[in-house]
Amino acid sequence: MANSLNIVPAVPSARAPRGIVLLGDPNQPGTRVPWVDWEVEQNVWHSASTFRMRLPISALSDPINLNYILGTNPIQAQVYAGFPPNPDQYGTSDLQQLILGNVDSVNFDPSGRTVDISGRDYTSLLIDSKTFDRWANQTASQIATTLAKRHGLTPQVTPTTGLVGKIYEIDKIHDRHGTTEWELLTWLAGVYDYVVYIQGMTLYFGPKPDPKTATPYLIQWQNPDQNSAFFQANVLDLGFSRTLTVGKGVIVQVHSFNHKQKAGFSVTYPQGKAKGITPGTAKAPAQVYSYIIANLSQQDAQERAAKIYNDIIRHELKMNANLPGDNILVPNVMVQVSGTQTPFDSLYYVESVARRMSFDGAYRMSVRGKNHSLDTSVIPS
Repeated sequence: MANSLNIVPAVPSARAPRGIVLLGDPNQPGTRVPWVDWEVEQNVWHSASTFRMRLPISALSDPINLNYILGTNPIQAQVYAGFPPNPDQYGTSDLQQLILGNVDSVNFDPSGRTVDISGRDYTSLLIDSKTFDRWANQTASQIATTLAKRHGLTPQVTPTTGLVGKIYEIDKIHDRHGTTEWELLTWLAGVYDYVVYIQGMTLYFGPKPDPKTATPYLIQWQNPDQNSAFFQANVLDLGFSRTLTVGKGVIVQVHSFNHKQKAGFSVTYPQGKAKGITPGTAKAPAQVYSYIIANLSQQDAQERAAKIYNDIIRHELKMNANLPGDNILVPNVMVQVSGTQTPFDSLYYVESVARRMSFDGAYRMSVRGKNHSLDTSVIPS
């Protein structure tokens, strides 16, 4: 496949991955510290990314010594990884920052002579903060900008139209008063078919990748043929599973408010099954999927509900793979699997990418994905 983020088929080459861990005060650049191994998991848009690192006590020195790590709060952590031009002499400018965030927990192992540190990226600032603002007279993009600046983050926000108060009028299911700031932003992102995530010190709030136009990361599997008696792939291992939801019965509800027409409404699909269905009251075996999508006409909403329904009733496909580590595959790209000659040859939305580096296990990563968008909201029956 010519149009892919990664080179396929993979070209054999000598790899010299390197990593850097920085710790220190959040208002300072950070101090480089020795490490035994580390792991960074970059999660899908609605979750915080996380990190874990194991440090050798004997190699710690001032100013980031054992007492500093055990007795300081907050501690900011940064993890960098990549393939520097000179693997014997490199700095953070030669690598890519994988995560920036605060330490949540420290585990001291005096017998093993290590200290384990774990934490989350700066999504945690909004996850840990509740909002009691009503926001009725602001747009979603204005709210995202305000919350980003409130926590010292740089907003990279695509403007939206329409006041949030009008959306509250059609969303009778959820009370946003007293929710966390992150729950508010992820809800608004779902309404506008946006994604919201934090990378470094930047909050992104904008359109999600379009599977029709996005350049994918390609996972290529090759069965044995006349040229090779072995299975071949650009992954270390690859697995799939599927979930059947059609047997439970599926109902899709789309709620919208058209700001031009100044009218709110709801549609349900399939219409033949919709009689008497109200949010939160559907009983098993039906499973109700509810969406709030801004600025649709009645016809647009009906078409969107039908499309969502058709996506859901297909067998849900899940994919997981382990690969040599690189810095290309991230949650805001699509993964295309090809070559298995099964229905699992499909395009996948990435749920998470976990990277690990150690001196005995090299640089590895694992990825999980689904073949449909990850922002479905299910109303419990």
